[in-house]
Amino acid sequence: MQAHAKVTPDQFEVRDDFVVHTPTGAEFTPHPQREDSVVVWTGEIGTKLSSGAVYRYVDVLAAMKAFWRERSKGLEGAAAA
Repeated sequence: MQAHAKVTPDQFEVRDDFVVHTPTGAEFTPHPQREDSVVVWTGEIGTKLSSGAVYRYVDVLAAMKAFWRERSKGLEGAAAA
């Protein structure tokens, strides 16, 4: 059984209104008023990448949601200041 690659916050970047998981090219467009609603293009999730890494969908999605929540908190805090 192949071990899956670890997903880390530094693997995500924000482009316009969506988040990209840079190793896989997966794109996530969070719904601004619904915390758990997201449109996903899976990119190369689940595929063995040239680096040999394989990312699981459930891991990438959970990390993206955590990344987006933290980013949203930071934006709310900046707006309140």
